[in-house]
Amino acid sequence: MSFWQKVEQECKYKGISRKELAVAAHFSVNTISTGLKRNGMPAADLALRISKVLEVPLENLLESDNSAVSKQDISDIHQKQKLLSRYLSLIEKLEHMPPQTVNAILTVIDSIRI
Repeated sequence: MSFWQKVEQECKYKGISRKELAVAAHFSVNTISTGLKRNGMPAADLALRISKVLEVPLENLLESDNSAVSKQDISDIHQKQKLLSRYLSLIEKLEHMPPQTVNAILTVIDSIRI
């Protein structure tokens, strides 16, 4: 995903229009359209102003797709953290049980159909 695609995605996520971003970061609203069409990179000072307005680290807007984390990934991580917090005490108890008991409990859990 290009810099401008990430900017546009972040604007949608935060409910900021292109015009609002352009005014706040002091650039022409046409710059976004041009950047998207040309897959271009803005000047460093403009990229920094945009990141400040969006309250996103500049690195997040500049990083390559391979290391980018999507909003869905972040949401999934938060859900898993909630589950872990909720069931951590049970997991810790399982860690101290004999393997046969753990296997029996897991077998019962696996057999439950929801």
